[in-house]
Amino acid sequence: MTPSDVRAVVFDQDGTLINTFIPALHAYSVAVGREITLAELEPVAHLGAARNLVSALLGHEATDAEDDVFHDALAQEVARVEPYPGIVELLEELRAAGVATAVATNSDSRSAAVVLGAHGLDALFDTVVTVDLVSGPKPNPEMIHLTLERLGLPPDQVVFVGDSPGDMLAARSAGVLAVAAGWGHQTAAIPEGGMDVLAATPADVARLVRNGG
Repeated sequence: MTPSDVRAVVFDQDGTLINTFIPALHAYSVAVGREITLAELEPVAHLGAARNLVSALLGHEATDAEDDVFHDALAQEVARVEPYPGIVELLEELRAAGVATAVATNSDSRSAAVVLGAHGLDALFDTVVTVDLVSGPKPNPEMIHLTLERLGLPPDQVVFVGDSPGDMLAARSAGVLAVAAGWGHQTAAIPEGGMDVLAATPADVARLVRNGG
């Protein structure tokens, strides 16, 4: 890529823009009425939308009220957690340079609205694609395909930044540059060779874009 080729940066949300791990774990615990462990959450994480996870943890279809409890608790907890250092500055720099920004997240639309709205990140993205808009969560590349469609850009002009092995698989399957967020929550789990580029900090993403990928 040359500098003019990078026309958009798409971000994973959770663990890339902001560390929602503890807030989400707490919110699931509040919704279910008991402490939920990571060991319980991991097997149902593939279910995508938070309501599906709450249902699985409860053992029955979550009601609207139970879904409300989860999202109210998530809002309270995520308000206490700031975006990763340098994220806001990165997004502002990209937008000032005319580079489009987007989110492709395994969160559902309601959860994403809570997380991105907590600190005003929602105002810094051109589009947000959530798991409830596609057939399944990453590593399914469908949400990245939909993001590209919304942006009106081909894959070779887009960079994807994420923190998990699934993020990298989805990015590569969609044909976009797979950039691992070195600051991210799950980045250490990405296998050697499982990414195209490792960005140690958000500032490294800005440099990558300036240099054309």
